[in-house]
Amino acid sequence: MALSINLNSTVNIDSNHTVSISAGSSVTASTTVTNYVSNTNYALTPNSGVQATVATITFTASSGYYYFKEPKYNVRTQQSSAYDITETITRDSNNRVTAKVFVVKYTNTVNSFGDTIIFNHTTKALPATTNIHNNTLVEIKSFELDTSDIVSTGATRSFIVKGDVTAKFNLKITKDNPSGSDTTYDFTTNTFTASATQLTDQEIDTTGQFIGFVTFPNISVDDTYTVELSPSLAKGTTLNSSVQDTTDKNLYTLIINQYKIITISVVLASTSYSGSYSSFPPSTITITGERNSTERLVKSFSYDLSLSANSFTFARGYTTNVAGMHPLDIRSSVVKVKNGNQAAGTTVLLDDVQNLTVGMLMTGTGVTGSARVISIDPSANSIVVSVAQDAQGDGGMADDANITFTYGGSEISKLISGCEFELLNIEEVTSGYLLNAVTLTPVETLVNDASVDGSDGVVTVDSVAGIKAASTTFVSGRGINAAAVAPHVDSVNTGTNTVTLSANQTLDDNTPLTFTGSSRNATLAFSIAITNFGTQDHTLTINLDSILTVS
Repeated sequence: MALSINLNSTVNIDSNHTVSISAGSSVTASTTVTNYVSNTNYALTPNSGVQATVATITFTASSGYYYFKEPKYNVRTQQSSAYDITETITRDSNNRVTAKVFVVKYTNTVNSFGDTIIFNHTTKALPATTNIHNNTLVEIKSFELDTSDIVSTGATRSFIVKGDVTAKFNLKITKDNPSGSDTTYDFTTNTFTASATQLTDQEIDTTGQFIGFVTFPNISVDDTYTVELSPSLAKGTTLNSSVQDTTDKNLYTLIINQYKIITISVVLASTSYSGSYSSFPPSTITITGERNSTERLVKSFSYDLSLSANSFTFARGYTTNVAGMHPLDIRSSVVKVKNGNQAAGTTVLLDDVQNLTVGMLMTGTGVTGSARVISIDPSANSIVVSVAQDAQGDGGMADDANITFTYGGSEISKLISGCEFELLNIEEVTSGYLLNAVTLTPVETLVNDASVDGSDGVVTVDSVAGIKAASTTFVSGRGINAAAVAPHVDSVNTGTNTVTLSANQTLDDNTPLTFTGSSRNATLAFSIAITNFGTQDHTLTINLDSILTVS
């Protein structure tokens, strides 16, 4: 059974190409032009279910032009399965589309009217082959330069410019000096100078490439280099599209960053007992490395600590005279700015909540109690803390007040600055503690009492400095009765220099005694491995108060 099929194709009029239509066998085609649109109608009467070739439609770019957007089609029909349209593309030596052929075939079992095939395309003039001086154009085809971050100490890097023989280029490298005027690279002296310097009209030789070197200097502050490659247009050179900026086809720009050395500072701090120390730790100890360096660096620390009064005991005790340290004892802090006057309650508004995490301790002027962060709302730049805060007028945090947030461990320092570390020689069986990190110097004194006759445990000594009454403060020496249990110190009288021991004693005058478990002198020793220096300077604070108690 013969069907009646009627369809159309439309093409925008474009003087930079031609469209030829060859109708299929037994197909009647007629073309009209209206408002810069060419419309062709096809009428055919194929047998039901038999495929018929409707037309072969050929797009051909005019001389000096190509298809910037190759011809494509869109079929408007309710019978989409009826169409079989094949495409054949012709390209030039530069892979540009110069022609495209569509073969339209149709199969159906019912009559069809009003279908439309809409073709779209964009033509563009081919690049010029000569410049304004009628010089034949040659091309810079590629530019190779390592643009990874430069270490603080500087580096020498090679570059390769590839292109057609005799192609000429210019190369300019600008150093963005944060503390002064920008400078440019002098390829003769291999230094950055205040005067404008660059490579000019450098020629690609018969090897098809130009190889050069750039020496980047040592820096003490972060810096940026802008590399600009341009063709010598007056010499008949252009840039290949692969080495063109999106906004300027005659310029190719690269950016290289150089970062200063990262300094990790290690300090000791005692919030609760700093006034009791007579010999506080030395000045800050620093560890340096390149930005984001993951080269493992181990640093050992040893601190001698002493008190002018009172005595040390262990915040965490494990054995007689040694105690432990935990990674959480190594604290990191970040400062945030209060946003608005503080309203009474547990909600605190900040300028931002970046690098904050649940558990951080909040301190600063106007902060009430030991407030810790229990939740964070990034959308509102607010936090909820564990202790209700006063309103600003009642002594609460003022607008723009600096508020410090602190927590321990490597994950926190990583969050704040990228710095990652390990406390070495951790024993997992001790719940993550470094054993023997801190020791107390034994207190040695002499019996100053001729009447220690075994009737009681009261002993007068030359000095009780550093001796604390505690079940963990033990005494040893010649004649000490430790048969039943190791004697410990039940009480201390600083006025009379007497100690009361947990067991009756018989001791001679001037007998040397040694007390362990408390002291005015302690040694803290540990090792840290920096496993990532991060992206900015950072301070690791050893919290002495979680290691040693002063009483």
